[in-house]
Amino acid sequence: MIQLNYYDEESTYCEEITKITENRITELSRQLQTFLNNKKATIRAICSDFGNSPNLSSTNSIHKWEEELKLRIRDYTSYLKKKLLPNEDFKLKFLCLAETAKSSPNSVETKLFKEFLRNKIRLWQILHILSGLEIHQRPQLLKLVIKTLTQLCYDEKELNEIIPDFFRQIQLNYEQLDQQFEQLSLVKSKEFNKNNKKRKVMVRA
Repeated sequence: MIQLNYYDEESTYCEEITKITENRITELSRQLQTFLNNKKATIRAICSDFGNSPNLSSTNSIHKWEEELKLRIRDYTSYLKKKLLPNEDFKLKFLCLAETAKSSPNSVETKLFKEFLRNKIRLWQILHILSGLEIHQRPQLLKLVIKTLTQLCYDEKELNEIIPDFFRQIQLNYEQLDQQFEQLSLVKSKEFNKNNKKRKVMVRA
């Protein structure tokens, strides 16, 4: 049986991935840095003032990556919806797709599968790039980034047979980060609304 491992350079289905990710250590270091960047962005988002306007130049530089991110997410989820039936085993399905890619390298199915893998790697790359930008100024984008990374880590945890524990831990960290972001943002929003009401009362007086 073919092993579904995104870092095994001998596996036919992951040839496109190894061309991009260079090597396993480099990729894992990038994953860790992405998480740390997003954790820092979350802290900055929570600590920043609601009333402050985002930096225009920073917003413009983020916009193009945000647009591509949404496009890649759409393609990623669309492929999974087409290939996975409700309650179908995720890993088993990908083993079958990988076997098809190995036995029928020129088939339409194989072409779509490889496009999906390339799209997934590009999605990782964009998320890494965004994590290094000023996305704390865009809370909704930051939330989308965290949720997307949580899902990708879950998928990788299911598929990766060499280092599943790494992605399992990163997934848990992203889930905790998302919960903290939600809780602290709610507290911050309540404080902002309370202070805003006080200012309005003072103006009327």
